Amino acid sequence: MKHYLKIFISSLLAGFCIVIGASVYLSLLATSKIVGSLLFGFGLFVIINFELHLYTGKVGFILDNKPKYLLDLLVCLIGNFVGVIILASLIKLTRVGDLLSQASTNLVSAKQNDSWYSIFLLSFMCGIMIYLAVLGHKKCPYGIGKALLVFFAVSIFILCGFEHCIANAVYYTYAGIFNWKAFWYFVLMIVGNGLGSIFFDGLLKLINKCNKE
Repeated sequence: MKHYLKIFISSLLAGFCIVIGASVYLSLLATSKIVGSLLFGFGLFVIINFELHLYTGKVGFILDNKPKYLLDLLVCLIGNFVGVIILASLIKLTRVGDLLSQASTNLVSAKQNDSWYSIFLLSFMCGIMIYLAVLGHKKCPYGIGKALLVFFAVSIFILCGFEHCIANAVYYTYAGIFNWKAFWYFVLMIVGNGLGSIFFDGLLKLINKCNKE
């Protein structure tokens, strides 16, 4: 029980970090989208360095773990969403809430009007980018390289319009849009993020296996 409580609290904090990153991105969306996308990376950088639990950062390593890891991921996912909803709802009550809500409404409207397969494919690509950020940070021996891999990966997935399920939870909370279509799209995002990460990890493992033969 203590194990899952630890994961939940860690996931809660990771959700807070994503809210911070998403909020600064939304604040700069109208003036400097590129700068905002780079600053968004602060959230993931903190998560990685403090070893917090973020679903999109953990799901890619499912092949390295036992089946019970699936329960860890579920607790992680729930904690991420709870953390996002709590902090984003509180920020929404402040003087910057209207600005963030307005910017989020435009983003969410575009997602809601998108096709299901587009949402899935964009989520798949985002899963790959987050996997590269996490694994790149782990493997790169240089501090500056670790930072660049994380910040660039986040900036790229945002500028390309790839779908990140936890980041989107921030936008949807600020926009106040919750309906069945949104629920269905979040399922697609969660699955897409996971499959993208696992797919890339699996190919890397296949390459390593071929090199050893």
